Amino acid sequence: MTTDPALLGAVLHRYRVSHLRLVPVAAAALVVAVVVGAGTVLMMRSGYSYRYTTSISFGIVVTALAALLALFFAGRLIRRGPSETFEVRAAGLVHTAKGRTRAWPWHAVTAVTPFRPHRSTVLTRLLIRDYSCVVTFADGAKIRFTGGLDGHELLEHTIRSNSTVDPQAPRR
Repeated sequence: MTTDPALLGAVLHRYRVSHLRLVPVAAAALVVAVVVGAGTVLMMRSGYSYRYTTSISFGIVVTALAALLALFFAGRLIRRGPSETFEVRAAGLVHTAKGRTRAWPWHAVTAVTPFRPHRSTVLTRLLIRDYSCVVTFADGAKIRFTGGLDGHELLEHTIRSNSTVDPQAPRR
């Protein structure tokens, strides 16, 4: 049920997401993995590794977790592409990601489900987990935007006010 974007009228507002914000977090995790891993290997290769068993175990765990975090963010960047765009138009919403453009008229919006954690911390903001919203359409398609989108709450409000969805729908 996606529509041709040209049929939805002029662009009223454009929201951009840059997933490249995840690159410094992934790079920092990779640096931690390499530094702690190198220190752990040095302790293991010393002739006195029996004295460092707790430190070696801790180093292995930290190295594995940091490497997994780096891989997670790299995979997320590859999966979502470097940038994403949401366009609010007079008669609908247009979403562009990884060179693919999809558009829906306002009446096709069936649900808007925002999620905010009970407590926002530095870590949730750094990992862009402080806000998430899923928009569901009549054809079953879903789009999701997070706190990484500048103006995310304004976009949610705009979708709610232009669609037939209850403006005061329950929040998760």
